Amino acid sequence: MEQSPDVAEGTGEGEEDRPEAPVRRGTRAQRRERTLRAMAEGLDARCAYCGEPLPPVPSKGGRPTPYCPADSDRYGNWGAKTITCAMLDEQREIWMQVYGPDQPMTKVDLGGLRDRLADLKGALAPVHDEIAGLEQLATAELARALDARQEAETARTDAQDTARAAVAERDEALSAAQQADARAEAATAERDEAVERATHADQERDQAIADRDAARDETTRAGADRQAALEQATTAQQHITELHNTLAGERATALDRVDVLRREHEQAQQELRRELDEHHQQRLRAQADEFTQRMQADRSAAEGRVGELTDRLTEATRSYADALAPLHEQIRVLTHDLADQRATAAAAHERFGRLHGELADVLVPDAEDVADRARSVLERYAPQPPTPETGRAQETPAAPPGEER
Repeated sequence: MEQSPDVAEGTGEGEEDRPEAPVRRGTRAQRRERTLRAMAEGLDARCAYCGEPLPPVPSKGGRPTPYCPADSDRYGNWGAKTITCAMLDEQREIWMQVYGPDQPMTKVDLGGLRDRLADLKGALAPVHDEIAGLEQLATAELARALDARQEAETARTDAQDTARAAVAERDEALSAAQQADARAEAATAERDEAVERATHADQERDQAIADRDAARDETTRAGADRQAALEQATTAQQHITELHNTLAGERATALDRVDVLRREHEQAQQELRRELDEHHQQRLRAQADEFTQRMQADRSAAEGRVGELTDRLTEATRSYADALAPLHEQIRVLTHDLADQRATAAAAHERFGRLHGELADVLVPDAEDVADRARSVLERYAPQPPTPETGRAQETPAAPPGEER
């Protein structure tokens, strides 16, 4: 295949005009997915190969592509095809798959690394300057801090000495104050004890005065109570005497009243007993009359019921007799028929006996005319059809044995 003049140029000064290969960032699938996700979210999407910004998705829609559009002025042509970012990305992935990711660095890689290193150095130069300034500032601050620390330690030592002296003075003052407090407490205790004794004496005096006044009051009240008790005893004695007299009168009156009530009670009991006897006799007579009436009514009802049952029994007996009359007639007819049947059976047995004897006599002498003689015997003893008069079969009279022979 013939190469395009743009791609098939020789090495030399023309190599400086060629574009630099972009740095490979991840796999082809990862770059494509990242670009397509940015396009779907409406963010600024970049080419999955070269990293250049992509134009916005047209409003008419269509299938978005994660690579730059085809431009023959950018990479040139390869035969009839325009070299695009998609083609270069695919070719690079094929190269990586065939030869692996660890390949010798080319001149292009070195140039890219050199440029990136220069950029990093340019970006780190202000940082180095800032770090140097910070180191100088930290050194100055550290020196000042050390001086301040030394001064603080000196001041702390002086303060500790002053504090120790103050503590000693405080201890002496505390001991003196404690002694003064002890003396003051002793004096206060003595004063309190004296005040307490004086107070106790005043209380005892007041108690004695109060006891004396109370004794006088008790004596006065005791005299008044005794006088009142005497008066109450006299009044109670009089009241008891009056109560005894009243009780004696009321007892006599009550005894008289009891006698009167007893007599009235006896009279009332007698009157009540008489009234109860009369009432009981009246009730007995009334009950006897009622019982007699009820017994007569029951007897009348029983007699009526017996008469009714007797009539019903008579009627039932008559109906039973009327119902049994045809049965008795049927029984009489059946009895007569049974007697006739028995007579017929007896005659049949008798004929059978005679027939048996005659057949024995006929069959024994000679065998020439046995059949004719047997036939004649059977015809003579054969039963006749029933007659209209008797309704029974006529019996053939048995011939004497001598005549038959």
